[in-house]
Amino acid sequence: MSAIDERAGAFRHRMVRALVEMGITDEVVLDAMAEVPRHWFVDRFWATSPGNLCTPEHVREFIVDDDAGDEILGLVYAVEKALVTRGPSDGSAATSSVSAPVIVASMLAELDVQPGLRVLEIGTGSGYHAALTAVLVGDPALVTTVDIDRTLIPETMARIERLGFAKMTVLCADGASGVAERAPFDRIVATVGCTDIASAWVEQLSADGQILVPLEHGFLHPRVQARRDRTGEELDLIGRFVGHSGFVRIQGLQGVASLWHATLRDRASGKMETLPAALLSALAPPDPDRPDRTPAVWNLAIYLAMRDRRCATGPALVEHGSAAVLRGGQLLVTGAVGPALKDRFIEIAIDWLELGAPGLDRYTMTFSPRRGSKDSPADLVAGPWQLDRPSHRQTISLLPRSA
Repeated sequence: MSAIDERAGAFRHRMVRALVEMGITDEVVLDAMAEVPRHWFVDRFWATSPGNLCTPEHVREFIVDDDAGDEILGLVYAVEKALVTRGPSDGSAATSSVSAPVIVASMLAELDVQPGLRVLEIGTGSGYHAALTAVLVGDPALVTTVDIDRTLIPETMARIERLGFAKMTVLCADGASGVAERAPFDRIVATVGCTDIASAWVEQLSADGQILVPLEHGFLHPRVQARRDRTGEELDLIGRFVGHSGFVRIQGLQGVASLWHATLRDRASGKMETLPAALLSALAPPDPDRPDRTPAVWNLAIYLAMRDRRCATGPALVEHGSAAVLRGGQLLVTGAVGPALKDRFIEIAIDWLELGAPGLDRYTMTFSPRRGSKDSPADLVAGPWQLDRPSHRQTISLLPRSA
């Protein structure tokens, strides 16, 4: 055991304790994360040091080797820290990353990986998620992982083999096609932000299998858990949102234009508008000392994206260089069309509030093969909402409020 491995053990166990404090309860997943050395899967990465803003001027490159100090190990094992491993040095257009441990643990628990199941992973990346999956299924030969970036496959295979998992299938291919020769799969998971649930994944899913996909929705990638809909056609799926997240966007066949094509390109100055008091109260962070933990803001963003395709990061509505952006409990209004966007933003936000400020658990959805031309989105306050993705029509319905 090298010096860094010995020191990393303490950081790994500290990471697991922090995951428990954050509500991760699956002991099998926690045991796997305590076993697999995360630092083996990161040779170098770009991130911000603790306390710095995530802006280009604060992003630094870190090297993980035997001389790596506690600052670097602290970042590698920080429970809420994703590490950019491919892309520009400022991380602004990352093509590969290692997800934050809390996201990794959540997805493994949501996927319900059991010993003996066959698993397909879309987006090998560093190999960390695949290695943990191999531990959970009990046999690396049951795991197939695919990545489109041929430059990372050799080093990822070396990491996998270092753990003794040489029987794992690691392929360089477009994940949207799945891996038909290894099908059927009991679990299919994507560790990249997807524009759809690919038809090939549905075809290669076992009868009782499950799919877990971070599915592009506005500027977010909420995780969707799906299975076959026994009441519908053979290739229909029924699903639900299971968690908020944001991922590196998928490449290849699924790397098509977003349904939400508007982008907020800069942090332009403008007029700050006060939100209605009831809305401001609903969006207030539960912990003033941790404004980043504000699930209500992201719940509003999910609803906003279903009502208006101009939704962009912020959350915001953007059109013709104008914007209405939610910032710090106020709306920043910019450009000539900004006032109209502000009124539209508040209109949708008030509708969301009157529906009970629904979170992810208030929605259910189906996916059906899409045929014919796209329909224009209807502006329905309480749904159902239809999103025509490349291969499927996703229909999202709002469940009644609990009594």
